[in-house]
Amino acid sequence: MSPKKSGRPANPSADPAVMNTIEPVGSSLEGDASPSNPDVLRTVYSALLKTRMLEEQVLSLLRAGKIPGTPVPILGGEATEVGAFIGLQPGDSFSSSQPKLATHVIRGTPLGRVFGDLFSGKKPLPAAESIATESVHIVPQASSIAGQLDVAAGIALTYRNLGRPNVVVALADDGLAALGFWHEAASLSSRHRLPIIFMVENCAQSHPGGVGTVQSDDDLRDRAEAYGFPGITVDGNDIVAVWRVTQESIHRARSGAGPTLIECRTWRWHAEVDSKASNGHSVKALREHDPLHHMEHYMKKRKLWKQSWKDGIAEDYRAAVAKAVKAAH
Repeated sequence: MSPKKSGRPANPSADPAVMNTIEPVGSSLEGDASPSNPDVLRTVYSALLKTRMLEEQVLSLLRAGKIPGTPVPILGGEATEVGAFIGLQPGDSFSSSQPKLATHVIRGTPLGRVFGDLFSGKKPLPAAESIATESVHIVPQASSIAGQLDVAAGIALTYRNLGRPNVVVALADDGLAALGFWHEAASLSSRHRLPIIFMVENCAQSHPGGVGTVQSDDDLRDRAEAYGFPGITVDGNDIVAVWRVTQESIHRARSGAGPTLIECRTWRWHAEVDSKASNGHSVKALREHDPLHHMEHYMKKRKLWKQSWKDGIAEDYRAAVAKAVKAAH
């Protein structure tokens, strides 16, 4: 099934240079979109590539001291973020423990607004209802992971009480440490069979022992099944795998079957590191897990890949980003 088209409301009073953006990827894919559909795969890859390029630009500005903040190890985790968000439908909600640039790429937030807020030092963009009134809602960030998960569960409870078919995806990028704070959210979600998907990014660079911090997949299943709902482990650098598992969990939640916990095991690297990552892995070894490479290989096997196509997307988006940065600076 072809991906949804989502228009962006016109804003005649906006300065075109400031509000500059290229055509958005689209707010979401259809709930029953198939990974074997060429248009779907191209949409997913386009979102992945643009998210990487936007993150690289933001990290470059952070390192140069041109925008407030501290560089964080984002690169390499785009598959989890795009895969978690791109399948949500208008009216659904997305909650995350840190701002996710993928949400702006997928929703088509004007680049001028993204960089304008970054340069001004404003808090991360809110739900951006002025951009799309019928879109996925972005839950404002709480002061703690526990608070974020509790708020997400509360929204899911509201959906359930109002009889709405919507779901919540709550993404925590602090590894399984997030689950140390989730008793209230997990208990509430299980008791009321809430339409919520808990996702945790278990990053190999987040802990001295890497993924060895988690003893086994059984440990994850125990954490979820202790509350009466399933737990799933997936390769967080494989966007097709993340998307499939997330879509299955969303379908399960919409049907009234209740919550799911998804652990996404990811590999990331700092943009500023040239030789060794903090846990001793070489950057070359880490980039072997690059989600872009995974997706390109997946598309090549299906004869859907052309370097010229990627280059065209990258060239257009790079120019749009450069124009937005210049206008916002």
